[in-house]
Amino acid sequence: MSTDPGAALFPIRMVRVSGADVDGLARHMVDHMAESGRQGSPHFAVSTTWVYAEVRSNLIARLSKDLDEPLWGRAWSLLAPGEAAIVGHAELRGGRVHAEMHRATLGMGIMRGFTRQGHGRRLLEIVARWARDTADLAWLDLGVFASNAPARSLYGRMGFVEIGQREDAFRLGGGVVIDDVQMTLKLR
Repeated sequence: MSTDPGAALFPIRMVRVSGADVDGLARHMVDHMAESGRQGSPHFAVSTTWVYAEVRSNLIARLSKDLDEPLWGRAWSLLAPGEAAIVGHAELRGGRVHAEMHRATLGMGIMRGFTRQGHGRRLLEIVARWARDTADLAWLDLGVFASNAPARSLYGRMGFVEIGQREDAFRLGGGVVIDDVQMTLKLR
């Protein structure tokens, strides 16, 4: 676990398939994506407009799947102390086909006011441990925008290795062109 005393105050829990956990996580994901590229935040999402009902429905569909089903999902939420408000999350999504079920794709995010406090590292530690010890995965993969230096730095410190880059991967409003960096972490 983390040795950062500030990070220890923020509980992390695995999100269940239904109820307030999913509702809160879906709301957090919509709010978090709206921060992308705004007020000093780096771009980290291809859209800043997400529909809550769609996010919730898709999340439930992923979380409802067993680990031996393609496109399964598992999620963790970072809770602000005393409020039970979700201020960060991490999600693993299983392979698209049975032949890649030994891998999962990681997505995560922390609200701007809670970054650079050790929470991302804690989420990654918990998720990687679960992926290795419970899900018996061999690899975690992710894509991160080339311009998102803080995220790339965190992933690198946690052992992820850059394995490639897709130039001109995304074109956002206002003429913003984003390169996407592919990273992977060997768990075994």
